[in-house]
Amino acid sequence: MTLDESPEPAAPHAGRRRLGRGARATITLCTAAVLLLGGYTAAIAVTPLPTPDVQIEVEKTEKFSVGLDAAQAVVDAEALPSAIGWEHSAEVWANTDQAQPIASISKLVTVLVCLEQQPLEPGAEGPVHVWTAADAAQQNEYLARDGIAYPIPVGTEVTQRQMLTLALLPSANDFAYAYATSIFGDNATFVAAVNEWTARNELPSVVLLEPTGMDEGNVATPSDVLRIGRLALENPTIAEFTKMQTADLPWGIGTVQNTNALLHRLPGMLGLKTGRSSSAGYNLVAAQTSDASGRELVKLAVTLGRDSPEARIDSTSGLLASLDVLPQETPLVEAEYQVGSVTTVDGITVPLVATGAASTVLLPGETASRTVTLTEVGAGKAGQAAGSITVDTPASEEQVQIVTAQAIVEPDFGWRFTHPAKVFGWG
Repeated sequence: MTLDESPEPAAPHAGRRRLGRGARATITLCTAAVLLLGGYTAAIAVTPLPTPDVQIEVEKTEKFSVGLDAAQAVVDAEALPSAIGWEHSAEVWANTDQAQPIASISKLVTVLVCLEQQPLEPGAEGPVHVWTAADAAQQNEYLARDGIAYPIPVGTEVTQRQMLTLALLPSANDFAYAYATSIFGDNATFVAAVNEWTARNELPSVVLLEPTGMDEGNVATPSDVLRIGRLALENPTIAEFTKMQTADLPWGIGTVQNTNALLHRLPGMLGLKTGRSSSAGYNLVAAQTSDASGRELVKLAVTLGRDSPEARIDSTSGLLASLDVLPQETPLVEAEYQVGSVTTVDGITVPLVATGAASTVLLPGETASRTVTLTEVGAGKAGQAAGSITVDTPASEEQVQIVTAQAIVEPDFGWRFTHPAKVFGWG
C-alpha cells in the first residue's frame, strides 16, 4: 500500500450485534413477570384477610322451667279445702274449685275495698268516726249471735286506724261493719263496691253479702282466698296490721290479741287472717317469709273448713313447710361453658367460652331463659370479648361475658403467598 493509499472506512457499528425479536420478547416477558411478582407480593402482604368465621354451637335461646306436679301433690294430700302459692307468682295450687264459707277472712276483702275508696297511709290515724246508735245496735246483734264485738258508748270518737286494728287483730265484727258503712254509707252500697272490685281483680268466686263474715253466704274458693292474701300483702297498710301480735286500745278495751296463733309460733310470719263460723269451720290464710338459696320469698297457704283451732294451725304449718322444698336451684351457665367457636381463614378454630357462671332459683311454673349473642372477633390475645350470655330470670336479669379461649393469630406471609384464593376471596 502506497502512502497515498487510505484504508477503507469501517462499516457503521461494526462489532455490535442486533438482538433478535425473540430475545427482545423474552426480556419483555421477564420484566413483566418481575413487575407482576412484585405487585402480587405487595398485594398479598397488605390485603386484609377475611373476617374469622364465628359460629354459635348451642341453642341461641334456651328456656329452663320447673314443673307443677310436685306443688299440686302437696295440696292433693290434704283432705280438706287447701291452697298454696307464693306472693310474687301467678300460680296457685288448690285441691278444690268449690266456693267455701270464708267467715272472717271476709274482713280482708272489706279492708281492701275500703282502702281503695279511702286510702290510709301506714301509721296514720285517718278520719274520725263518731259511734252511732245504729253502730251500738249492730254490736248487740253480733253479741247475740256469738260474734266478736267490743261495745263502746254512743258518741265515742273512733279513728279509722282504731277500727282497722280491732277488725284485723281480734276480728271484731262491730268495728269492721262500722268501718265499711262509715265509708260507703250503707251495706248495699258496700256490697256493690265489692262486686265491682272482685270483677276487676278477676276473683269470680268471691261473694260478700256484708263486711264481717257473719253471713255464711260470704264465700270464695281456696284459690281466690290465696289471691286475696296476695293483694293484702301488696297493701302496706294492711300488711302493717296483719303481722301485729297485740295492740292496746282505749275505752277500757285494753290489750287485744291477734287471732292468728302462728304469729308467735313460726319465724317470719306476716299474718294474714283467721276465720271461724259454724258452717265455715276454722279457716286461715297465712303468709311467711323464707329464703331459698339467697332468693327471698313469701309463702302463702290457705286452709278452710278445719274442725278446730289446732287442726287449722297444724294444717297451715305443714303446708308452709312443704313450700320450702319446692323451689329448685337451676344452673343456667357454667364457668368456661363453650357456646361457639371462631375459625380463621387458615382453618384454626378457637373456642368461645363464658367467663363466669349463673344460676337461679325457680318456683314451680316459673321459667328462666338464656340467650347467646356473639360478635365479630379478629386477631388478638386470649380473652378478647366475643359476645355475651343474657340470663333472664323471674328475680333479675344479668349478663355473662363471652371471650376467646385462646389467642387468634393471623397466618404468616408464607401462607398468604401460597393461598391467594383465600386471601383475595376468589371462588
